[in-house]
Amino acid sequence: MTLLPKKPCKSKAKGLLLGALFTSFLLLLYSYVVPPLYPNMAFTTSEAAAPCSPVPNEPVAATPANGSAGGCQPRRDIVFMKTHKTASSTLLNILFRFGQKHELKFAFPNGRNDFHYPSYFARSLVQDYRPGACFNIICNHMRFHYEEVRGLVRPGATFITVIRDPARLFESSFHYFGSVVPLTWKLSSRDKLAE
Repeated sequence: MTLLPKKPCKSKAKGLLLGALFTSFLLLLYSYVVPPLYPNMAFTTSEAAAPCSPVPNEPVAATPANGSAGGCQPRRDIVFMKTHKTASSTLLNILFRFGQKHELKFAFPNGRNDFHYPSYFARSLVQDYRPGACFNIICNHMRFHYEEVRGLVRPGATFITVIRDPARLFESSFHYFGSVVPLTWKLSSRDKLAE
């Protein structure tokens, strides 16, 4: 029986120490770059201070629920809670076209394509936001914060999202984000998920 040569314990300890220091440095850097992820953030707007106030001459059409005597009417005040890897970009494009066709007002992110995800949503992140401003459609990626979103839309706004089977969502996310997750880089198989 032959014994395998042992790697000196000293070099393993050095590698672990360097790895721990590097990880600590990255966590520290991350904590300075990314805003806090808790709901009581300093930059959220007080709901009582600036709720959505429609312009007096702006028509607020009553939209009866589907199947009512008045017939089916399209909803014009929509909050779409966009979810990763659920075909939400397809629905986002449909909402963009619907809103453009009906000349609706969108709450777009200020300078990015999301509302500073993964930070919680705040009204101050909306392009051209002014206290009391009302929007018809909010549909970009955000980390949902009910009071802040509610303050931008009329009281009858419809909230929608898309959900997906968790196993299929995991599989789709695994393949989509795999190239940026270091643990998957060492997998050599063509079917990395199976491996």
